[in-house]
Amino acid sequence: MLLGGIKFKMPFILPNSTDFENLFTIFRFVNNSASEGLFFPIMLLVVWAIAFIGSIAEGRPANRAFIFSSFVGTILGILLTLMGFLNKGYIYLLILFMAFGVLWAKLTSKTANV
Repeated sequence: MLLGGIKFKMPFILPNSTDFENLFTIFRFVNNSASEGLFFPIMLLVVWAIAFIGSIAEGRPANRAFIFSSFVGTILGILLTLMGFLNKGYIYLLILFMAFGVLWAKLTSKTANV
């Protein structure tokens, strides 16, 4: 497409009829083609943040809220990986988040008892 002598690419990808066969193909199109693989990682980050803020709003300490939100994110990430929507690297990152939260809770409990 030419616009004022400058060649532009189409700003978005148009789906074809096979991209809307069922819910799985719609999600696969949105994740792989439309957002270049970033849709579900960003949604997982949003779910993690909502779980973290919601846990803090309920009165949990920050370290326990971090563990809870990381656990929820890990479970959802495993399900998305099994369905083929998410890369395994994000699972490893969430497991590291959970390990960091457990370490944080352990260090906090030791300093509180001293």
